[in-house]
Formats: sequence, C-alpha cells, structure tokens
Amino acid sequence: MTEQLVSQQEAARMAGCSKDTIVRARRNGRFPNARLRDHRWTIPTDDLLAAGMYRPADQDASAPSAAVDAGRPTVPIAVELARALARVAALEDLVARQDDQLVFLRQLTVETLAKRGAD
Repeated sequence: MTEQLVSQQEAARMAGCSKDTIVRARRNGRFPNARLRDHRWTIPTDDLLAAGMYRPADQDASAPSAAVDAGRPTVPIAVELARALARVAALEDLVARQDDQLVFLRQLTVETLAKRGAD
C-alpha cells in the first residue's frame, strides 16, 4: 500500500480548515513528511491524521463531531489522541514564543533603565 499524498488545498478540504491553516501547520513542522513536488507541496494523509486535522470523508458534516453511540465516541481513540497531541504541541510552541518575547522585553527594560541611570 502506498502512502496517499494530497495538495495543500485538498488537505484543507479534508481537515475542514483554510489552506492558510495548512500552510502554517506545514511551516511549523506539523507535517514532517510533506514534500515539495513540481513546485507544489504535497502532504501525506498520515501526517494530517497524526496532526489531528484529518476529517474522515464519510463523516456527515451536519452531525456533531462529538456524536455518541451507545456511550462511545464515533471518532476513533487514535484520532482523538492525535488531535490532543497536536493541540499540546501547538500550545507548547505558543508558550515557547511567549517565553522568548518575555526574555526580550526584560532585556529591553534593563537596557532602558541602564540608559536612564547613565544620563
């Protein structure tokens, strides 16, 4: 069985999001197996699944994603886990960026106070 590759536009349709969201996710490393072919990015559907962005084609769009049948979610546990891990990774990235900004602002404050003290 060969790995299915889809365009960024098709990945966005499958994930139920915009192409810009897919591009940002690719640039942030959420699709480690994405490939540039003929000047176009292709994304393996396995990467979409692992990133928690894949929406099965047979899922009814009008049905709520958290539909319950006999007390069990209709979404496979592996998909839910992948989505949760993707959310955790995104939040970790956000915290890291905010930490970097905080370090920068602290340094800027120290430099500003030092200049004022020297004057």
